[in-house]
Amino acid sequence: MEEKKINKEIELTDIPDGNSKDIYVNLKEKLESVEKFPGVYNFKFIITGGLNKIEDLRAILPNDEFLEQASKTGKYVSITVKKQVQNADEVIAIYKQAGNIKGIMIL
Repeated sequence: MEEKKINKEIELTDIPDGNSKDIYVNLKEKLESVEKFPGVYNFKFIITGGLNKIEDLRAILPNDEFLEQASKTGKYVSITVKKQVQNADEVIAIYKQAGNIKGIMIL
């Protein structure tokens, strides 16, 4: 049996969505096990609903560094935002806000 390598990046798809725990409780546990707080956290998003969604995301993260890369077809833009955060709860709060924007996928 191959042992799964621990990766510093956490994807929401890696977090169990079982009925016993809220997805954000699982995310908090994962974040606290692999990240150091306070520190810089790399938020990753895919914009699928038009470039105006980038401005919606900037409203949530107004003073942070955005790294943008368009797909070859121009249909999608991947965004990495580097932000100084104090704890896992701050990361989760930002993901919750971004999750309310239609056309943004959270990675």
